[in-house]
Amino acid sequence: MSPKNKPLTLSIFFEFVELRTKVASVFPMMIGTLWSIYHYQQFNLINTLLFVLAVLSFDMCTTAINNTMDYKKAIDTAYQHEDNVIGKHHLDDKQMVRIIFWLLLFASLFSLVLVYRTDILLLPIGGLCFLIGIFYTFGPLPLSRLPLGEPFSGITMGFGIFFLAVFMQNPDRLLSSHWIGAVMRIDWYWLETIMIFWLSLPFVCLIANIMLANNLCDLEQDLKNERRTVVYYIGKENGIRLYTLLSFIPWAVWCSGIVLGQIPLLGAAGVVIMPLYIKHLKAFQREQIKRQTFVLSIKNFVLFSMMYLLTILIALIFHI
Repeated sequence: MSPKNKPLTLSIFFEFVELRTKVASVFPMMIGTLWSIYHYQQFNLINTLLFVLAVLSFDMCTTAINNTMDYKKAIDTAYQHEDNVIGKHHLDDKQMVRIIFWLLLFASLFSLVLVYRTDILLLPIGGLCFLIGIFYTFGPLPLSRLPLGEPFSGITMGFGIFFLAVFMQNPDRLLSSHWIGAVMRIDWYWLETIMIFWLSLPFVCLIANIMLANNLCDLEQDLKNERRTVVYYIGKENGIRLYTLLSFIPWAVWCSGIVLGQIPLLGAAGVVIMPLYIKHLKAFQREQIKRQTFVLSIKNFVLFSMMYLLTILIALIFHI
């Protein structure tokens, strides 16, 4: 069998779509859903399940596109054949492209069913998210190869998924269309949207930080492969300062949410995780090594997200 045509096993498929990284989309989905139940006392099981399937399918699709494009565009042959999942496992890149199309098809079908079950306005919103996700790594100038990766990934996954998770429960509380003959009226509760954006800001910052940490660790390799990320333009020291700022903004939002009553008062107990959170931050500030310290950005994301999730969940269970 040709070394370029080895079979795709389930474990390699999970590596290809980087299943372990899907926490970045799962937590905003779960917490957005729980917060909607807490705040609006509404939950739509079927819409939520369809949304989970759509998001995970599309998230895996964009990751698959990223790994495939990195393989095809790699200038550094050592990276192409030793680090990239396609070259490392001698996979058939045409088969990988077929997998991308299947994942995109599944995500599109689930999304269209949701449009039918919710509101036509979901179509342009979802379409925009799809375009950002696809062109994040595809095309002549992918967003991930520009100093735009952090804001696009943070806002799309942090705010976009959180907002849509709330939207799925009852669109009429956020954004809805009403047709009267040839006239369409749009009702947009913009203050509710601003509040949801504020509450999703911790995810925006921490997801952007995962991307930033990756770019800080990969600066030398990115330069070999002609990737000009934000770290290339602002330098490593300023990149670490930005990482630190994005690490503290979630805590400012958390405190304000408690004061404004949008987050249960028991959220104040979350301060117990601060020492471990700061420990991870300081360790990454000292060294930016992909195989050793990059995971700390994911750990802090999971740590904060677990605190957020448990706070809302406990408040729901005990009616606090």
